[in-house]
Amino acid sequence: MTQQRSGSLGKKDVEQNHFQQALNLLDRSSAYGHAMVDRIFGPIVAAEESPDFILEMPSRPNTLIGVEHLHTDPSGHLYTNPRRPNKKPTYQSELKRIKSSQDTLQQEGKHIDWNDEKQESRVVKKLSELLTDDARMLSESDTSSQIQDLEFTLKHHLQKADSYRKTVTEYGRGMTPKHEYGGLAVYIDMQCDYSYLTINKPGKPPRKCRQGELPVFPEVVQMIRESAESHVRWILISASTMITDEMTSALLFDTTDIETSMRQQELEVCLRFTCQTHKPFDDQRPFVHTHDINDDKSIHFTLNKQQRAGTKRQLQRLAKEEVCKAIGALEHNQTFVTSPAVQLMLNIYGDYLLKYKQPGVPLNPGVMDRLLRLDKR
Repeated sequence: MTQQRSGSLGKKDVEQNHFQQALNLLDRSSAYGHAMVDRIFGPIVAAEESPDFILEMPSRPNTLIGVEHLHTDPSGHLYTNPRRPNKKPTYQSELKRIKSSQDTLQQEGKHIDWNDEKQESRVVKKLSELLTDDARMLSESDTSSQIQDLEFTLKHHLQKADSYRKTVTEYGRGMTPKHEYGGLAVYIDMQCDYSYLTINKPGKPPRKCRQGELPVFPEVVQMIRESAESHVRWILISASTMITDEMTSALLFDTTDIETSMRQQELEVCLRFTCQTHKPFDDQRPFVHTHDINDDKSIHFTLNKQQRAGTKRQLQRLAKEEVCKAIGALEHNQTFVTSPAVQLMLNIYGDYLLKYKQPGVPLNPGVMDRLLRLDKR
């Protein structure tokens, strides 16, 4: 694929650069990826909107495909922007805003008079606001939010699939010679940090997920299947790190034969067993709290009184439920990821529970307690 050149990096240039990076990674990732890049993705002949790109298809002369680009990150659609209420800020834009505030605060700290109580209080207040934002973003970034965001965003774009097809078809008719419509691809540009999760694969020791690593969750596979109903032929997914936005991998799925696509790229469906104890138990937005500056300039944070973090017993049962599901995955030689609390219990009790549970019968917390004699404590 060849790139169009532009004197400045506007929104379309950034999208095109990301798309090109994804294709380069896909081309190097496997024999399958190399073959698909050569067969499907030719030179860009138009880069506008709806769809974002129109490409030549190398394997079929005089044929065009459309490529629609979308972005998702672990924050989901959570942030509010009072100046642009219809455009939700992304994790990346929030991160840039916080980084800018940090840089400004650092510069102010070099020039203030620390013996001036008003100046000192102003800096401490700004610092407390930054810490609040950091805590909020950490708590709101997770797999569930990202999957929900991806589902929301993808459905929005799939509703326009007929419009994309019409645009590509009309563009092809205006070319000399005329070009026919060859299909639609959706490029999903994902930023992710699942490094707090542990990945468990049959026959291999557990390991931490790498930053920018993208496990193929069942919900993602289901979304790919549903995309075929909107006449999307290919789904290209790239994964990038959160802080540096470094692209780390690219995957391609043929929606008409997902299993072959995954097998050729040595991918497996990855189940997810997480107990995120840092979140409010009642599913409200976490870290919506106030902060007070003490006389000694220390900062005291107060959680929203309406939020409940859950009792010890509730959190224990939640973790046990996820451990029981993980034991079932181990029994059936399935790949899965776990959050720290679940992995810790799995490391300690997993082999014992797998050995003494009734084969073929799903484990539940009650049976787990009896096997481990936790019901006697």
